[in-house]
Amino acid sequence: MPKTVAHSVKSYLFRTGSWIFAQISHLKRYQPLVITTRKRNLDIFPVKDIYSLSDLNSLNRFFQRQYAKRTNFYYPFFFKVLKKTRVSLLHSHFGNRGYFDLALKQKLKIPQVTTFYGHDVSLLPQEERWRKRLVVLFEQCDLILAEGNYMKRSLLELGCPAPKVIVQHLGVNLEKIPFIPRRINDHQKIKILIAGTFREKKGITYALEAFAKLTSKYKNIEVTLVGDAGRSQREIDYKKEITTIISTQKIADKVNYLGFLPYPAFIKEAKNNHIFLSPSIHPSDGETEGGAPVALIEMSAYGMPIVSTLHCDIPEVVVDGESGFLVQEKDTNGLAERLEHLINHPELWESMGKAGRKHVEEEFNIVKQAAKLESIYDSLL
Repeated sequence: MPKTVAHSVKSYLFRTGSWIFAQISHLKRYQPLVITTRKRNLDIFPVKDIYSLSDLNSLNRFFQRQYAKRTNFYYPFFFKVLKKTRVSLLHSHFGNRGYFDLALKQKLKIPQVTTFYGHDVSLLPQEERWRKRLVVLFEQCDLILAEGNYMKRSLLELGCPAPKVIVQHLGVNLEKIPFIPRRINDHQKIKILIAGTFREKKGITYALEAFAKLTSKYKNIEVTLVGDAGRSQREIDYKKEITTIISTQKIADKVNYLGFLPYPAFIKEAKNNHIFLSPSIHPSDGETEGGAPVALIEMSAYGMPIVSTLHCDIPEVVVDGESGFLVQEKDTNGLAERLEHLINHPELWESMGKAGRKHVEEEFNIVKQAAKLESIYDSLL
């Protein structure tokens, strides 16, 4: 009978969390179980065994939350579930979740793995209380996983002991993302895809400004913009910046804004585009990608040439000059130049797409990465 690993996610599963679902759904030798405070998007990211505080009645939920506040975030409900199901290992997703799960790990006396993804390695440490909490996590958690070597170095700088950090690449489901050679005929428009949550770190304003530099010269180009702001004020403010640029640069007629798309719809829409433009940056609020946007992996797997930036672990995903082009952050002219080169040389698209697909197959294939993750679990048991 396979051992059970509990995946702890604050809210299962946020709409862009395909990479977490991929890790959970591709385990072969371990039985996955999910614990979360709230369930959502189960139609897109289905799991068989999921236990949520939201399933409890209102009085019980109130008790659980009050008890957790008084006991360093220890939820009796989760303890009972994991004890009953004889969970062998706890996998916490995001550094803040890992910290909150420490009391549960200690009560159950099982190993714990925590994966960092981005804001937890860049935004959280700006607060003194979280710098202290992360030190505690690094001391008590058995293993810390990083998306790439840039993130690993960041974790070491935050005080994580080197023997505890392992680079574990994220993976995508290549069966659901087939390789499609990007080609164009004489009467077809060149479609450039920009996609991401409306956060400053995504560099969407720079992407649109770079595109705007080319619109007077090239009448056959257009942008597909996928994404939207969430509830946070910083995202709402950034959306205003995006719409202002579209208006002031007079490119509204060349931008096909689709808003947020559920993951399956996003993958379907991406099929119709030729070039992926994703210039992540170090923003004013300090939040970075930490690793690299998963959309870069997905679009490379799809066969799209990439234009992106030398940001965090993006150079581990996009091979500069082979599967795409990388420029310095916030370099609008550099983005425009690389984008123009691809516009003028569509014969490069297919070969760059093939290089990207091969790289993803070797380094970011979820089948391979899930097998590696299970080996990591083995090492702790």
